Amino acid sequence: MIDKHPGRALCAVITAVTMMLAGCASDAVHPGGSSTPEATPASLGSAGWPEVGDMEAWRATPARWQSLRTTCDRHIGYEPHPVSDFSPPPHYVDREGEQRIVKPFTDDGDVAYREALCFAASGDRRYAEVAERILDAWAAGVQRIGQGQGVADVNFMFPRYALAATMVRADSQWNDAKFRAFVRQRVLPLSTASRNNNFGNWGVFLEASSAAYLQDRGLMQRAAKRWQSLMLSQVAQDGSMPAEICRSNTSDYCGGADKGVNGLSYTHYTLFPTTMAAEIFRNAGIDVYAGNAGHQLSLAYARAAQWTLHPETFPYYASNNGHLNGVRNAAYFRILQRRMPNDDGRAVIAQGHLGMDGFEIESLYAQP
Repeated sequence: MIDKHPGRALCAVITAVTMMLAGCASDAVHPGGSSTPEATPASLGSAGWPEVGDMEAWRATPARWQSLRTTCDRHIGYEPHPVSDFSPPPHYVDREGEQRIVKPFTDDGDVAYREALCFAASGDRRYAEVAERILDAWAAGVQRIGQGQGVADVNFMFPRYALAATMVRADSQWNDAKFRAFVRQRVLPLSTASRNNNFGNWGVFLEASSAAYLQDRGLMQRAAKRWQSLMLSQVAQDGSMPAEICRSNTSDYCGGADKGVNGLSYTHYTLFPTTMAAEIFRNAGIDVYAGNAGHQLSLAYARAAQWTLHPETFPYYASNNGHLNGVRNAAYFRILQRRMPNDDGRAVIAQGHLGMDGFEIESLYAQP
């Protein structure tokens, strides 16, 4: 597809690349003329995700993201669906009611993230405008976020919004004041990073992605420290995650007749945000892969890869009659295989068909 405004597109690409590589001094002043106290963009360098090299590779080989671009083109006229009272009922209790409230948040976040990717890859402002429309609609439209499941789903889904905002902030025509205030005042106070199970990992991902957007080094450093603490406390010496492998498919989280049926799925569900946050930290110049916490992640990846390749070795496989949920929800393996490769992970990736890829990991990491 040929952009209708090639000059504008080239400028946008140059702006985006410049900001991702080194920051842009003019961004210390945001729309409205007020300077930000949190940090200058240069203080976080290329923080965010995807990393600069992967985006450059995409630009060099447009065929790699042509399918995504087709999707982005289809959503040019997309209208967001903000929910005024974002208070879904508890998971496992009223799944239909939860779906009615959470689905608009999920759908809009998916579209915003992918449109932002298309903007970062092409410089075409039409894609940025779609993402911005969604981000602004939720910032203005949400009047209440319920405790419990509402807080949980914000932590699970909002990183897509924050990473989308990180990419489209290169668009000088976007006044992000409302969205910036929404992140600071409404979203970050709901972080579940202090929790000890997978909620903590999702909260860290929420904080890391928000810090990348806000260019807040202090928040980034605090999130990285919490990341390290979680890895040291969550991962056993055999690489298992005891708080996750027991998960059932009911509100009796670690009990009942199907104890462990979701255990591998929740292992993936914990390691995925852990991996994404680690990449954001790395792009911000904070290498959490090094040291004891990184070693624990390596153990967890090796164990998860073994179980994914050989699910019959999972502790609750036999007790669930050879059935486990979410065995191959492991698109994040493509990232960890770069950082801490192991043979089982390589074999799983070679088999393909890895799920939980809402961030376009396979497309970004595919060889040209």
